[in-house]
Amino acid sequence: MVSYCMPRARIPLLVNVPYPSVRSNIERMMALEVGVEVFVSNNLIDEIDLDEAKRVGQELRGRAIPCTLHAPYMDLSPGGVDRKVVEISRDRLKRAIEIANLMEARGIVCHPGYDRWRFGGHEQLWLDNSVETWGQVLKEADKGLLVMVENIFEEEPATLLSLLGHFKDRLWYCFDSGHFNLFSKLPVEEWLVPLKDHLREFHLHDNHGRSDEHLPIGRGSFPFRELRQFLQRLPDIVCVAEIANEEMVIDAIKSARAYLT
Repeated sequence: MVSYCMPRARIPLLVNVPYPSVRSNIERMMALEVGVEVFVSNNLIDEIDLDEAKRVGQELRGRAIPCTLHAPYMDLSPGGVDRKVVEISRDRLKRAIEIANLMEARGIVCHPGYDRWRFGGHEQLWLDNSVETWGQVLKEADKGLLVMVENIFEEEPATLLSLLGHFKDRLWYCFDSGHFNLFSKLPVEEWLVPLKDHLREFHLHDNHGRSDEHLPIGRGSFPFRELRQFLQRLPDIVCVAEIANEEMVIDAIKSARAYLT
């Protein structure tokens, strides 16, 4: 087994791994002392054997590897207008919840589906449809499973706050630093303070404000110094080094662990 010399982070650190690659990377996770956020893609979700998903969860727990899931999101619109699209979105999210339940994951991160180019001026319509969707989805979640939504295209947190306000202590928030860096019109503190009571997870990655590069911390322009001051005040959270490039994984873990220590 490869040995890695890295300081242990004060806050639990996870890395994102596609579902088909989880089992083959368990020894590596053990060596790196990281947990895993399991990404389940849209088409894969129908192919996952539920008994196998349960066994994967048991293997992770047997090795004391913390686990969360990332739900499918491509083409989905939980607060959409088209009834068929919303129906498919709900089915996909419910299936993802079922897998998370079987794996006994700590939580599952989902995309809320709001952007001003489609729903600007129709926020209430989006909210009403979203509340119906998440009301159904949350009924499928086992007690103890944290169901979270993350910021994607939001320029300010108003729609997230409205949605979360309908599900106090049932629906939670995951802050994504890279998406914030691309779309937010507010500074970090002004964005996070209103959401602090809903926060349970952070996706930590960087970019230069032009595309979703998923770089290690410090490789782009996100204000991580400001975020660190906020992180230090929060209890009971986990952080995910969310990296798209396999070659950057070790660097991403090192930089995230140094940042969180």
